[in-house]
Amino acid sequence: MSFKDDIKISLDALDQAAIDQVGLYEEWSTKWADAVLQRDKLKEKLSVAKAEADDEIRKSPHKFGWVAEKSPTETWVANQVILHPEVRKLIEESLDSQYDLNIAVTGKEVLDHRKKSLEILTTLYSSNYFVAKSRTGENYVEALTKKGAEEQEKKIEESMKRRRREA
Repeated sequence: MSFKDDIKISLDALDQAAIDQVGLYEEWSTKWADAVLQRDKLKEKLSVAKAEADDEIRKSPHKFGWVAEKSPTETWVANQVILHPEVRKLIEESLDSQYDLNIAVTGKEVLDHRKKSLEILTTLYSSNYFVAKSRTGENYVEALTKKGAEEQEKKIEESMKRRRREA
């Protein structure tokens, strides 16, 4: 089942939705925690890769295109670190990891909204909102009009018959 299906709320099954809420929140909280862990691990890997690239570039600047006789500048070294293939790869993985984290955070936020919706719907249900609403619905008004008219006619006829008898 998809997340979109998981978060749907049926007015006919508020109890089941409330029961499911806890499990869904736990599932997405775990996904969030896993995403944070993955992001943090990648940050550490990236820091190590940058340090290793920095060391490698400083030891052999000519391998990375430095042609001057004097030592490379800090800016040049920093730029070479960013361009280093391993650093580039880990930056991409970090960005993907941050995206996964954002999705997990959004999932948790959606479930917080779902919880609030369940609370509102439960309050409405317990105050008979849906019963009152159904009485203003099109089907109810139509049924009321047909049945009501027939019943009113019967009551009027009975009332007239009574009056005639009494008169």
